[in-house]
Amino acid sequence: MTDDARPRVLSITSITAVSTIDGGDTLAAEVSGPDGGTIFLLIPLGAAGALITHLTDAAERGAHERRLHSQGRRPDPDNQDQP
Repeated sequence: MTDDARPRVLSITSITAVSTIDGGDTLAAEVSGPDGGTIFLLIPLGAAGALITHLTDAAERGAHERRLHSQGRRPDPDNQDQP
């Protein structure tokens, strides 16, 4: 890590495999980048649970926004918690 304040962006195109390491304490996710390269993400199990929750919530919001968009409607910015 550096002191650089710029955000780092990691783009993936697919998840190749996920396994456990460190006696089951860490998930090792093998993903492919847009350039075809392989990237390994090491995610502590506690953080993985939070990641799953956040991904599920975001996916539900995205599905709701897609439904509204397909109906020609826009999401209500005052009511973002309702899928």
